[in-house]
Amino acid sequence: MAYGLDERQTIFALASGVGKAAIAVIRISGRSTAKVLEALIGRSLEPRVASYCALADPRGDHILDQAIVLWFPGPNSFTGEDSAELQVHGARAVIAAIFKVLHSMEDLRLAQPGEFARRSLENGKLSLIQIEALGDLINSETEQQRLFAIAQASGKLQQAAEEWRRLLIGALVSIEAELDFSDEPDVPRAKSPKWQAICKEVLTSLGRLTIEDRQTECLRYGLTVMIAGPPNAGKSSLLNAISKRDVAIVSERAGTTRDLIEVKLDLGGFPVNLIDTAGIQITDDAIEREGIERARKKGALSDLVLWLTPIDEKYTPPPEYFYHRPLWHILTKADSVEKAIGAGLSTKSAKEFGAGEWAFRSQSIVSAKSGLGVEQFIDQLQSYAAEKMSVDDSVFVANERQRMSIAMAEEAVRSAMGRNVPLEVIADDLRRACFSLEQLIGKVGVEDVLDQLFGQFCIGK
Repeated sequence: MAYGLDERQTIFALASGVGKAAIAVIRISGRSTAKVLEALIGRSLEPRVASYCALADPRGDHILDQAIVLWFPGPNSFTGEDSAELQVHGARAVIAAIFKVLHSMEDLRLAQPGEFARRSLENGKLSLIQIEALGDLINSETEQQRLFAIAQASGKLQQAAEEWRRLLIGALVSIEAELDFSDEPDVPRAKSPKWQAICKEVLTSLGRLTIEDRQTECLRYGLTVMIAGPPNAGKSSLLNAISKRDVAIVSERAGTTRDLIEVKLDLGGFPVNLIDTAGIQITDDAIEREGIERARKKGALSDLVLWLTPIDEKYTPPPEYFYHRPLWHILTKADSVEKAIGAGLSTKSAKEFGAGEWAFRSQSIVSAKSGLGVEQFIDQLQSYAAEKMSVDDSVFVANERQRMSIAMAEEAVRSAMGRNVPLEVIADDLRRACFSLEQLIGKVGVEDVLDQLFGQFCIGK
């Protein structure tokens, strides 16, 4: 039973945003929906047709609001149950008055977060994969996150999983037929080339999806880009220049930043988390050491590290623990040599300014003070984000739960093919694979997943 509450009760909630607005949408779903509408409106409505109605309090017959009402008899509704939507004025007083009346009605209660979507899943209107895509769509903040959620909801992974399951069931049937009718001459042998070919085909498809990549994870949570370098290298200035606002304190005194400062950016629709860190150096200051240690740990988890060095200072190489991550070298404070850079920085002039050969291994030369090279650098960062987060129209795995289910199915099929064991054991391996695919699409064994997933939804969805 979902949320420990009576699933048979009719639920209602505000489906639009909280706060003052022109219009608010109140959603109702459950077996008592028609009775609720009759009580509020005093008449029946034509299904799926917007009707302008006066909502009245049945206890005192006074008008609550003038509203547009939509009536969706089940199963032709989002939840698969009788449902309705009340489009009322968005004043808090109006919503509160309607909620007070709904609370007073028998068999009605306020919906829990995600309960409408959960009923849709339980009534077969949406699959678990589509529900996860819906959650990603609700939480999308950039254009590429929206497109990712739409692609995820297209059903390609669902269709692929159902096809893999169908093929494996065919192989399983042939094995079990041999076990049951091994004395019958016309029953095909389970270890025939056809059976092997089926499992090989499924294994190839599953293997392509279990290859570790971070494209979909980056799209969901954002590409993590850490700004690092020695003290007073211009890290906070670059953060402010890219984010186009004063986020970090900028000072000529070294060691200003002691903790991690994070800014969320939308670069061409791609989500990027830009993180400013403490200057990397040897220090006796306990607080500064803690900041440097946090920078080290964050760098180990980052998708890209930007190592900054002022162009007019001696090059300080990054610590070795950054070398296992993608690393860009950035020359900063270029306003001091801006004229030379504008004319084209030569090897000779670079050495004169202290950059040496380092200038020719750099990703960008920028000045946060004058703006030199900042826009070009943002374009480079956007292109890198697009490269790391673009998802095509093929079948893809959207999250860790899906990846784990596919990995378990792959392991089970590989086990069935790779061992010289009795047919009963092979059949059990294929049943495990089918069960993992059923978990993938939400047919079995996902109660804990559902509680966690729908707990992240907003009330009214």
